Amino acid sequence: MDNYLLLKIIHGASTLVFFAGLGGSAWYGWRAWRGGSAEQVSSSLRRILLLGVPLLILSAVALPVSGWWLVDLVGWPLGQMWLLGSAVLYLFGCIAWLLLFGRLSRLREQALAEGGPASAQARRSLKFGAAYATVGLVLFGAVLALMIAKPL
Repeated sequence: MDNYLLLKIIHGASTLVFFAGLGGSAWYGWRAWRGGSAEQVSSSLRRILLLGVPLLILSAVALPVSGWWLVDLVGWPLGQMWLLGSAVLYLFGCIAWLLLFGRLSRLREQALAEGGPASAQARRSLKFGAAYATVGLVLFGAVLALMIAKPL
């Protein structure tokens, strides 16, 4: 198997793992939030912040590197508009997810301090977190669409 095909398979698999990790973390956090217990919410968010976030950040850093390497192996110039646009969208998506991770940390603190996730401030933080997650997901989806379509 040549290097290009192997790198393409690894890049595709890591993209699937990245989106599966995002979905799994969201599901795990949502399930804990619906449980209602402050200790359960806190421990679940702690696990997400200690295990899930570093793995997602590592994956988010590795994907552009392997993607640019693939583009270089094909021989396309890195200055194409679709590639630069997707890099900018990816950057903004990463910023939105970093803001989300900060919001999750604040939600964990609020759940511990106020005795549960039912307070008004915790619900407000949850709404902001959902907005950050939605913006990040839409931007990552746009990047994925650009990478699949490759409008030359």
